[in-house]
Amino acid sequence: MNIKKVLHPILLKLMRFKRKGKLDVEGEIKDDTPTLIVANHLCINDIPALAEAVKKHFYILVSDEDKNTFSGKLLELNGVRWVTRLDKEDRKSSKEDMVSSLKEGTSFAMYPESTWNLSPNLLVLPMNYGCVDIANLSNSKIVPVVTTFTDDKRYSTIGDAYYPSSDLISSIDELRDIMATMVFEQMEKYYEEHKNNSNIYSMEIDGNTYYYEKRDSISPDYWNQHISQLYNEYARARKAPDEVREFESQFIFEPKTDDYAFFQIFNSSIRYDENGNMLIKRITSEKNGYDGTGKMDEDYGKFFGYGYNEVNYKKVLKK
Repeated sequence: MNIKKVLHPILLKLMRFKRKGKLDVEGEIKDDTPTLIVANHLCINDIPALAEAVKKHFYILVSDEDKNTFSGKLLELNGVRWVTRLDKEDRKSSKEDMVSSLKEGTSFAMYPESTWNLSPNLLVLPMNYGCVDIANLSNSKIVPVVTTFTDDKRYSTIGDAYYPSSDLISSIDELRDIMATMVFEQMEKYYEEHKNNSNIYSMEIDGNTYYYEKRDSISPDYWNQHISQLYNEYARARKAPDEVREFESQFIFEPKTDDYAFFQIFNSSIRYDENGNMLIKRITSEKNGYDGTGKMDEDYGKFFGYGYNEVNYKKVLKK
């Protein structure tokens, strides 16, 4: 008997203590065939949220920064494949291990955004197509699962099985669109449930109701406070927030396409120093971004910072 499967129900009960707010789950994994669960990634509570929503036992691919923590030991009791994200050979080996496990009947979960989505406007970050390749190589279905956290509830949606094609890029784009739509539907559900709040408005367009909040009803410091809260809940980030942000930003996947490169140019401030060297600052709303020195920078600083992904972006420009 697999001891990890025996321990799984006990660990699920322990995970309930980490939950904040009421659990709202839609959908289910409808059979016991090996499944590659592909989930969105927002905060430290993603893993217990995913486990509690899915219920069925699965192993999970996790970066090894927290391997020796108490939470890491709990993950090992449930079943985990640690990966060193900066080690190309270990990433390749982890992929091979997942393919083998899926072929042998063990379900796996992974987060192809590769880091927390701290974007204020992207529902889902660009995703690495490794999950699509793993599903194809193991002849497994993908089940997308997305979670959204609010003050009083946690929304989790388990989507329909997705079967990717051999075209990895088009498949990962399609899967990301599916997951982003699921996130948007969760947002709509939240607004429908809170439509009587004084700061929530609606309008009718072509017979459909659309909800929104007015910008002036949201604190200018809202996003900074949100990021601070997320980091305060995570010991590694709480101890060294700037170092963690810089480290994590390098894992944001950069699609190798002309249209994505153009978008990054559009979303960046490009300047030159006194020696003619290019200075690139990616506009973002991440906390503790670069505030700049000029008048335009000061205006940006009220609402934006500058991110840490300049190194990766310079690589995109050189291609």
